[in-house]
Amino acid sequence: MIAVFRVSRTVALKIVKLIPRKKIERIENKDISLDVDEVFKKIETNGFSDVFKINEDRLNKIIAYSNTIEYKNLQGNQSFKINYDDPVRPSESLWYANDNVLEFDAIKELVYDTKILEIVKKYLGAEPIVKDVRMWWSFPPKNKNYNQLYGFHYDIDALKFLKLFVYITDVDENSGPHVIISKTHLSKTLFEKRNRRMTDEEVSQNFEKESINIMTGAKGSAFFEDTFCYHKGTIPERPRFILQLEYAI
Repeated sequence: MIAVFRVSRTVALKIVKLIPRKKIERIENKDISLDVDEVFKKIETNGFSDVFKINEDRLNKIIAYSNTIEYKNLQGNQSFKINYDDPVRPSESLWYANDNVLEFDAIKELVYDTKILEIVKKYLGAEPIVKDVRMWWSFPPKNKNYNQLYGFHYDIDALKFLKLFVYITDVDENSGPHVIISKTHLSKTLFEKRNRRMTDEEVSQNFEKESINIMTGAKGSAFFEDTFCYHKGTIPERPRFILQLEYAI
């Protein structure tokens, strides 16, 4: 069964890569300097890259923009404005920007950056599409018991996909850092296929402590991740604000 799954996915990827794709626009940004091969090798090996920083001017523009838009809860039935310098917790813990954030130049330039797209294309093996661009605030939930919104899981968004996360606030171990289990993007055991979500206890029983990576960083810190890896956002004790770019084939 596992062998069949691996073969079918491999075959499907080969077929998809043969389909002609229109090259998406590229934007040359002088403030983004990445070693394409080095970053690609890190993602290919571990499922994620090292942390790098985006330009402070770009970060400040995104922060200023974030104060001009409204955010919606998960159900989409409540709207709320959030002040970056004094983020007051609304009624629920997760709030997503409800504007088309891709229309904002400082974000659009990041999404279509030449270096970023070179890395994405090299990893995916074909010209990508921009699947999703979103920003959201995570506030401390009232109930800190296990919640699958903050539990380990892996995504199945497309046949193959890659995300770029950018912390817009400082993120230490108490601010809801992203946690990644390295190399879990490479294959899945039968147990893992049947358990797309795991509790912390199940993770500690099934993975070495050294494979669990806590992604902290000052505001402006960014990293690539194939979220077919097991990962989670930890429950924040302070508000966390993040930008996510997703590419797929």
